[in-house]
Amino acid sequence: MKLLVIGTGMIGGAVARAARHVVTIDAIVGIDHHPAHARTALQLGLVDQMVDEVPTDASIIVIATPNEHIPGWIQRLQRHQGVVVDVGSVKGFIVDTVRAQLGRLPANYVPCHPLAGSEKHGPEHAPADLFRNRLLILTPAAETSAAAVLVARQFWSDLGAQLHVMNVVDHDITLAATSHLPHLLAFAFMRAIADEELRFSGGGFADFTRIAASNPELWWKIFRFNQAPLLRALAAFNEEVLALKEALEAGDDARGIALLDEAANRRRQL
Repeated sequence: MKLLVIGTGMIGGAVARAARHVVTIDAIVGIDHHPAHARTALQLGLVDQMVDEVPTDASIIVIATPNEHIPGWIQRLQRHQGVVVDVGSVKGFIVDTVRAQLGRLPANYVPCHPLAGSEKHGPEHAPADLFRNRLLILTPAAETSAAAVLVARQFWSDLGAQLHVMNVVDHDITLAATSHLPHLLAFAFMRAIADEELRFSGGGFADFTRIAASNPELWWKIFRFNQAPLLRALAAFNEEVLALKEALEAGDDARGIALLDEAANRRRQL
């Protein structure tokens, strides 16, 4: 099979690198309008060649561009013979935009989201094992063909991912809480720290703030694309902060420790 990766940054590059170990894939080509990424992906051997047009014989097409560019590619590929998957982190925006453009989702398109990534970007930071034992969410729609879903499932399984199927709405609500909110909090926290305090930071600070080094423009767009679920997650978080604040102000040790203990136990279970 021939694999086409559209967007050979960190995620797309990791797809290509991991696909080198899939015996059923014998050719990997890329499309990337970012000249440096295209050049690096080719130099590193992530792809066999960079192309300007979508090959008609591509069996699997992975769209690994920023979220806002994914609907246009899906529209362009609606009649392609290959199976089209994406790595978009906000599914509702993508699905709703495509339906507004076409009136439906193409049968060959399987919405996907690998829960794997890094604050780093570019193909030079693309690991071969990025998806190994990581959760991959598929959100097929009513229009998605069963055959396309089977191909997508096999492809991601071959890359080492653990698969989970859920609907688009539940995906965006869940990821608002588990991914988008932590990024928002990390950004906010870094803004609250004075420059002269930074040299006194330790391991906990580094763990908590790692994702604050992520691409600001990319993440602001994610926040906007998933605005309503993210605002609900933020409101729920604010209630928890308020509970801790009230216990602290009241000097209520029993209440404060109970709140922290519940959180610590949940983290240990995870």
